[in-house]
Amino acid sequence: MAGLAAVVLAAFTAASCGSSGPETTADGRDVLKLAIATPTWNAGFSTLAVAETRKYFEQEKVDVRISLFASGTQAAQQVIAGQSDLALVTAEPVGIGKEKGTALVYFAGYYPKWISNIQVPAGSGVRSIADLPGKRVGVTAVASSGATFVRTAMSMEGQDPESVKFIPIGGGAEQLNAIKSGKVDVLGLWDTQYQIIENAGIGLTPLPIASTANLFGGGFAVRADDLKDRRDPLTRFGRAMAKAMVFAQANPEAAVRDLWKLHPEARGPASTPEQTLLADQAKVLKVRLDGQGVEPGHDRWGEMDEKAVAATVSFMKEAGLIKKTFPATEIFTNDLIPEINTFSYADVRAAAKAAK
Repeated sequence: MAGLAAVVLAAFTAASCGSSGPETTADGRDVLKLAIATPTWNAGFSTLAVAETRKYFEQEKVDVRISLFASGTQAAQQVIAGQSDLALVTAEPVGIGKEKGTALVYFAGYYPKWISNIQVPAGSGVRSIADLPGKRVGVTAVASSGATFVRTAMSMEGQDPESVKFIPIGGGAEQLNAIKSGKVDVLGLWDTQYQIIENAGIGLTPLPIASTANLFGGGFAVRADDLKDRRDPLTRFGRAMAKAMVFAQANPEAAVRDLWKLHPEARGPASTPEQTLLADQAKVLKVRLDGQGVEPGHDRWGEMDEKAVAATVSFMKEAGLIKKTFPATEIFTNDLIPEINTFSYADVRAAAKAAK
């Protein structure tokens, strides 16, 4: 955990090497460079594809350029160093960064709930955190939020995080092969990754850990200065994402197809029937859509619960990720949410129902 904090601090130190400033396209769209934490494209990020293919980004006059990184820490680094304008990240790097002097602020939620936990493949002898010492833990990357959570859970249970070996297993086929071959004993991943694994026929059992049921998971974060200086394009980006969320909730299968159009590698094995792939990936997307506030009767995407954010800050203090707590409002704001949601939810739902 001290190592993770040092990585975030190093990124802050490198901020002076950042980009030269805002860019616009020839047709007047604001360029926004987005860093996301995933080793591969998967259905959990279908909403980003929807925003592109359904031209929601274009309608809102933003040109969003997405880069993938192996961990939330690396994605946060990109924003801190000025290489990206915003990042889709979980709470740990933002909380640690706040303590180290990096002012990142969430302007829209994307993970309304805590997404990391620890699970073991069927047949494993691991039954609790106390069984972890000496085991091989599969993570997307050693600096990933999943790995951080494993260390955190072990520390909170009085176990030594250095007693396990973290094995980077990436995502996609590499990840599944590592599990099936017995390369790892335990998994430190997150909700959509576990659904992907279960879709592949691998049974999983979560380990009992300290409750994270009421914690905030994370979202879209920017540097505090950019939140003020680039409020308008960030609001328009958020509105495009809100539309994409509404579309995906109304027609998850069409959203997955949008992902396949932009990123064919996310489709899956050619030998698997298309309807099977579609059904499985829709399950992954539905995991991410849960709690987003876009289902009928709830027309307010991206709003963050101050109590949940405050609970997450307290959890990070209790887990030893930060030395002292701070007001939740120092790392999030709902100021843009009313403007982000100024569009017709009904019109987007109707378009989604008619889509194929």
